[in-house]
Amino acid sequence: MKSFFVLTLKIMYTMKKRFIFLITIMFSLFITSCRYDFILPVPVVPVTGDVSFATQVAPIFSTAGKCTSCHKTGGQSPDYTAANAYASIVPALVNTASPADSRIYTFAGPATSTHSWKKLSAAEDAIILQWITQGAKNN
Repeated sequence: MKSFFVLTLKIMYTMKKRFIFLITIMFSLFITSCRYDFILPVPVVPVTGDVSFATQVAPIFSTAGKCTSCHKTGGQSPDYTAANAYASIVPALVNTASPADSRIYTFAGPATSTHSWKKLSAAEDAIILQWITQGAKNN
């Protein structure tokens, strides 16, 4: 009976060593498989002059179905189609007193975690902020 007990301990010790070895191998594979690609920030050219809603802001939402694939008439609110965009955005999503706090600027911005679908680029975000700063006119 003593030899059976000793044999069982040896097997358990061997299994423990193998288990530790296996965990070590898996951990090292996990660590070496992680890779981080550095994303360099894209320089944003400052927006100068008057920003036009019709020619600069509205196309941000409708170009290539970026926003209008979901935010359209009969779709998810707000409606960003060309005919309804301004009425859907102003005044509900715009804060002219504090442009940087406007929901249209912060919600789908490039660094946000609140909008999970398509995000605006930094340049598009800058155009929207400048438009709000200039009074969010329908021009």
